[in-house]
Parts: sequence; structure tokens; C-alpha cells
Amino acid sequence: MQAAAPARTRDLVRLLETDIHLGRLGAGSWLRQIDLEAAYNATRLDIRQALDRLVEKRLVRHIARRGYQVEDFDPARVAQVMETRAVLEVAAAALVIDRLDDAALATMQLHAEAFARALEAGTVEDQEAANIAFHTTMLAPCPNREMVDLLFDLRARVPAAVIRRRNTMDLLRRGADHHFAIIRLVRARDLPALQQVMREHNLSPGAP
Repeated sequence: MQAAAPARTRDLVRLLETDIHLGRLGAGSWLRQIDLEAAYNATRLDIRQALDRLVEKRLVRHIARRGYQVEDFDPARVAQVMETRAVLEVAAAALVIDRLDDAALATMQLHAEAFARALEAGTVEDQEAANIAFHTTMLAPCPNREMVDLLFDLRARVPAAVIRRRNTMDLLRRGADHHFAIIRLVRARDLPALQQVMREHNLSPGAP
């Protein structure tokens, strides 16, 4: 029984993080613990522990005598996160370009196609799942696992709903095109061009 509570907290953190990431719990919204208890079928203690963990992740803030609130994610902070992501993605490209084999590229192709289909006829959840799968596959052979962990931590710091707040379909399709370009450039072992696309992929408005 003692191990159940931490496991439940981890599950709640993941559920809340997903709902923030997808915009179901919008930026700036107040998180009333009694509502969360009902919505997630959890105890007050579990909810409190999960919210405190999200405060540590900087997705939620705790304001004394007022409660918990989803972060506003001001544009300056978002820009800094995306710039840092771009720097690391460019560095990671150099580490994986010679390690991605035909099987990995075929898997990336499937995820790129799934993302493109999801833009036209899928849900936001479908888009996010395909996008994360694409980048997870690309980074799988990276020997610097600290870099990979940091990249995914940075992805989690700013919800997709915030990054894509000003999206247009053209911008989303550009992101899909980037996925196919990445595969093509890895196959050609063209590192300078790959790094340029990786930078554009992260710094474009609405970057996936």
C-alpha cells in the first residue's frame, strides 16, 4: 500500500500534464482542488502532491491564499525555451545523422505520414502522438542521453496548446514538410542542411 500513493501521484501528474499540454486546462486557468478530485477521481492529498510536482515542472504556480493556477507562459519565456530547444536539436542532429539506419528512417517515415494525416483528419491528440513518436525515433540512437532527456524536458515545459496558439494550417503543414525533409537529409547525410531544417523546425511559429 505504501508504494500505491507515489504511483497514483505519478499517474495524476501525467494526466494533468497531458491536459495542460493539450489545452484542456488552459494557460492562466485556476485549478480548484475539489473540481480536480472529482474530475480525476482522486483524493485531496493525491491532487495536492500532483500539483506541487507540476509547480516544480513550472507548468503550474502556487499563489498563497489563492491556490494553484496554470502558468501563463509569457511570450518571452516561450521564445527562450524554443531557442534552447533549437540549439540542442541542432547539436543532436550531428550525433544521430550517421546512426539512423534504414529501419529507423522507415519508422520515422511512418510517423511523419501519420502526423500529416492527423493534420487533415485527426485530433490534436493524434498530432501530438505522431509528432512525439517521430522525434523519439530520431533521437533514439543519440549517445548523449542527458541531451535527449533535456530536450524532452524542454518540450514538456511549454504546452503544445501554447506554442500553437497562433497556428494556421499552413504553418502546421510546414512542420509536416519539415519531417519529410529531415528524413531526406538524414538519408543524404547532409548535416549542414539538416541542422538548418532542425533550427527552422523549432523556431517557426507553431513549431511542432
